[in-house]
Amino acid sequence: MPQIRLATFNCENLMMRCDFRRAGILNARQRLTDVDTAAVAAQVDAVFNVLSEDDRTLTAQALAATEADVCALQEVENLVTLTAFDTRYVARWAGEAFGGRVLHEGNDTRGIDVGLLSRVPVVFQRSHARRTYGSLDVAPPGALTVNDLAFRRDCLEVDIAVDGRALTLFVCHFKSMHGGRLRTREIRLAEAQAVRRIVAERFADPAAEEWVIIGDFNDYREVDGVALNDSGLGPLTDEGFAVDLASRAIPDALDRWTHHFAEDDVYGALDHMFLSPRLAALNPAPDIRIVRAGTPYRAERYKGPRFPGIGWSTPKASDHCPMVATLKFDGRALPA
Repeated sequence: MPQIRLATFNCENLMMRCDFRRAGILNARQRLTDVDTAAVAAQVDAVFNVLSEDDRTLTAQALAATEADVCALQEVENLVTLTAFDTRYVARWAGEAFGGRVLHEGNDTRGIDVGLLSRVPVVFQRSHARRTYGSLDVAPPGALTVNDLAFRRDCLEVDIAVDGRALTLFVCHFKSMHGGRLRTREIRLAEAQAVRRIVAERFADPAAEEWVIIGDFNDYREVDGVALNDSGLGPLTDEGFAVDLASRAIPDALDRWTHHFAEDDVYGALDHMFLSPRLAALNPAPDIRIVRAGTPYRAERYKGPRFPGIGWSTPKASDHCPMVATLKFDGRALPA
C-alpha cells in the first residue's frame, strides 16, 4: 500500500522582499504575481531573486525538518515567490527542492494564497477561489449575498500520485480571527460548509473515498483537551464527515497546539488534517509530529531545542508550527 509523508505549514507572509524600483521593470510586482505556470516561474527565478536571506532561512529549516513528501502551504504571495522559496531556501536545508509547485491566485486582499510543494507527481489541480455561496448552495453569512465569493483565500483541490495511485487533497486557509473569534465564526462556518459541498461534488460517497482537507483553519475545536461547542469547523466533522487527525492521534491534549497567541497566552490547534472516514480507518495510529523548533521563545510551553537564531518574539520561522503525518492510502488507480 502506498504511503505519503504529508505536512501543512502557514509560512506567515511568505512575500516578495525586493526593491522593484531598482529592478527597472515596469509594474514588476503585479507582473510577477500574474505568472501562473510553474515553467515561467522557474525562468523568472533563474535570473531574479524575490526573497531576502533573513526573512526565510528559519522558515525553510522548519519545513525541511518535517521531511515531508508533500506540504500544503498558506500565506504565499504568488508562484514566483513559492518557486524562489523552494529553490533558494528549502533546497539548501532539505538537500534538494521539492520541485513540484502549485499555486493559484486567490481572493485575499493582501495577496496571500494557498499553495503546494510536492516531491511526487501532481496529476490534477483545481482552484475553487471563484466559487460563490450560491454556486455551492451555502447560506451567505451576515450581509453577504449568494453572489459573493465563498472563500477568503481559496480551496485548492489537488490529486497527488504514488505508485500509480491517487490521493486527493483540499488545501484551505479560512478567515482569520481578527475582529474576535466569535464575531468572525460565521464566516469560517460558511467556508467549512463550502468545503464539504466541494468534497461531495467530487465524490458521490465521500465516506468511502480517500481524501484530506488540510491547512490553516484559524479556529480550534478544543483548548488543552477541553472541547468547545462554538467552533466554526463543525461541518467538517459533524455526522462523522471527517476525522480530525491530531485530536485522535496525539494522546496528550497539551501537545496538539500549532500556534501560540502571545497576547492572551493561548496555545491553540489552528492547523488541521481532516481525513475521510475510509482514510482514517487505514491510519488508526499514524506517525504525526508538530515541529516547534522554529517557534519563538515566548511560546514557553515548548521546552525542546530551537533553531539557531530564534528570538523571544522574532526572528522566528513563523507564527505557526508545521504539522506532518505519514499516511497509508489505497487511493484510486490513475487513468491508463
